[in-house]
Amino acid sequence: MKLIRQIIGKNIWLKISVFNALAVFTRIAGSWLINKLIAIYIGPSGTGLTEQFRNFLQTTQGIATLGLSEGVTKYTAKYETHNIQLTSFLATIYKLILSASVIISFIMLWKASFISMFLFNNLHFINIIRLTALTLPFIAFNLIFLAVLTGFQEYKKLTYIQIFSQIFTAIIATFLIINYHLIGALLVVLSSQIIHFIVTLFTIQNTYSYFLKISLQRAKKNHFKRLYSYILMALVTAITAPLFSILIRNQIFDFFNHDHGIHAGYWDGVKKISGLAMAFIMPVFSLYYYPQIVKANNNQSLKKEMKKFFIQIFPLLTIGFVLIYLLRKWVILLFFSKAYLPMEDLLAWQLAGDLIRVSTFTLAYIMLAKAHSLYYILTEIGFWFMFYILSHLFLIHFELIGVVIAYFITYIIYAVILIFLYRKYLFTSKSIPI
Repeated sequence: MKLIRQIIGKNIWLKISVFNALAVFTRIAGSWLINKLIAIYIGPSGTGLTEQFRNFLQTTQGIATLGLSEGVTKYTAKYETHNIQLTSFLATIYKLILSASVIISFIMLWKASFISMFLFNNLHFINIIRLTALTLPFIAFNLIFLAVLTGFQEYKKLTYIQIFSQIFTAIIATFLIINYHLIGALLVVLSSQIIHFIVTLFTIQNTYSYFLKISLQRAKKNHFKRLYSYILMALVTAITAPLFSILIRNQIFDFFNHDHGIHAGYWDGVKKISGLAMAFIMPVFSLYYYPQIVKANNNQSLKKEMKKFFIQIFPLLTIGFVLIYLLRKWVILLFFSKAYLPMEDLLAWQLAGDLIRVSTFTLAYIMLAKAHSLYYILTEIGFWFMFYILSHLFLIHFELIGVVIAYFITYIIYAVILIFLYRKYLFTSKSIPI
């Protein structure tokens, strides 16, 4: 036991991973419950429509926060010991977020019928869109509070927030889905964000109560100038990722136009399984790898962090993905139901694509940490446009499995492009400033 503690204590990657394990397992348990409820009371078509709304909410969140989460994390870490600069910086952020979220909320209220038709092809969900508009500012501020806590590397608080938010969400989800089926499932997507905000507010009210008391008058334009590149980069992500997911899902809806969205539900079910697998690794990147890359001044430091990942984490991740594939039938039955078993044929390509995706994070995070905005914008738009085109072509020739094949191929191309862009940092023994 003592030896295990010593190993974990010396290995920061494992330390964060182990500490975060409880939060991850809580998230998996909560997701399992929600997926099971949707599988029993709605079926695969419900999964597709629920994820359609989730992608829309992600888009509006990203625009309402101006995609500032990564920039907030960076400058919070930088100003951690400089209270005056930190207060001024956060005041600037609050002013920007308040303005953006109110504008987006107004647009959503104004165009609720159009949004409902675009997402669901009917007007039954207008009130869901309107409710989303009214709660959007609170959701936006929650994302910013979490970004600040990440900048302070408050692993414990972030873990507690994740755990309690998931528990409360699971309780409410049980009531909503059982009683209101599809409408309930959509409300779960929205209510989970509100619950997260309330739990975050409760968590920071003592230790970081000054977050809530900062005057907007302390905002300064020079902070906005520093964040400009982050706004550009993150807005691209906020718009392209969920929007293209919606467009690809609409392709599936149209291709299988008489199945009531069942095939789209299979695709989203596979993504949910891979997302749960990714839940074990993503906190390590956001809580540890990203702050370390922010601090890195040269390529030697960068390669040192990349080496840690590929030696300590990547082999474990590969083993985990292989086990998921070998046990795919039981995994599907565990998280969904027999109605979702056609997903078996999709998992191999999805998991292979995820493995390449994780590898690309080691380079992609450089673009965020060092504000390489042109690289980031071009590769992000290029990735999703390529994925969309390949999905369209492969869907025609290979049906649904073509979409996950397109995912795998697109990430291979993306990885090659990143290696080419950062080749001078990777393939030289000299120390080069980043």
